[in-house]
Amino acid sequence: MMNDSPRTMLRYLLMLIVFIIAMTLVITGQKSIGPAGLSTMLIGLGLLVGLLWFYNRQYK
Repeated sequence: MMNDSPRTMLRYLLMLIVFIIAMTLVITGQKSIGPAGLSTMLIGLGLLVGLLWFYNRQYK
């Protein structure tokens, strides 16, 4: 990872930020009961699935 371009490093940094946000949404949504908590968890899950899609897109 030492020879990666700044653009690649920025992409990995953004992916890490999205991952942290998604995990925070899932964890906070799990703590609250009801439709609001479920919606929060589903948004976090959608972000995680999108992140997996974005990462695996290059390995088609």
